[in-house]
Amino acid sequence: MTLFQLVKITLDELYKEAVQLYGVKVDDEIKSRFLYLTTSYTQLSSTTRAPIDYKDPAIRFAYVYKYTASHGDYVVQLLAILAQALGGKIFQSDVGRVSCIGGGPGSDVIAVVKYLADSAGKEAVNKLMVYLLDKEQAWADSWSELNMKLSSSTVQLHTAFQQMDVLNPDWTSQRKFLEADVFTLSYFVSEVYALDGSGVVTQFWQRLFKEAKSGAIFLYDDNGSDTFNNYFDYQWKTAGLQLLSQESNVRWYPRSSEQKSELAFYTAKFNAIPKVQSTLSYRILRKP
Repeated sequence: MTLFQLVKITLDELYKEAVQLYGVKVDDEIKSRFLYLTTSYTQLSSTTRAPIDYKDPAIRFAYVYKYTASHGDYVVQLLAILAQALGGKIFQSDVGRVSCIGGGPGSDVIAVVKYLADSAGKEAVNKLMVYLLDKEQAWADSWSELNMKLSSSTVQLHTAFQQMDVLNPDWTSQRKFLEADVFTLSYFVSEVYALDGSGVVTQFWQRLFKEAKSGAIFLYDDNGSDTFNNYFDYQWKTAGLQLLSQESNVRWYPRSSEQKSELAFYTAKFNAIPKVQSTLSYRILRKP
């Protein structure tokens, strides 16, 4: 399956959920959420902005439709770059562990599964444990049936959603996700950047980097902006991580195998086009 095909399955479920809440007004509500998200994402560096509330199924539909497939493909491309930097493969055993920080929208998890499917014969993984960590519990429903959707995969997938708010430093009871081989930070740093006025998010980063295991990989990809790049560079350099690869503020596109036409039904319904290009920055890091 392509990422856009996986997204289509999830959108169908989200649309049903939105219909239950909004009835005949659902399409107008979703259209308004496209505009809301676009406006909100122009204000990510503002300390006065209100965080986006993803409880609303119309907002979650709008986000998944607009961004999840392309963001997922960027992570697939980063994983391929990482594999090359590590000599050909990422995982060193038949069980792989990935923790997706701010991973509720699902782009990270479908990316890892897609990478493994594309890398058949190169990676030894036959069991994959993915932790999705996000503040919004409602995202859990969007991906709760992902295991069944990917049942034909050669990789046995297990997903676990853990509610986590980076503004609440009391997450000591959540430990298993720290055993991950790979941590993904896909378009998450920009979401929390403006919330770090008191330094509480910096405490989260430093604790995360400190408590991850030696050799863990961190994949950062986000909006191409020196504001976010400089902020995150300070965090990982303070923690003493090693830089394996980076690019700043460059134009990226999903691979040609990913076709937005898979979402044609919703494109016609809402007269909205999924994101197919970005100005992006990435860092691939390793803990010594």
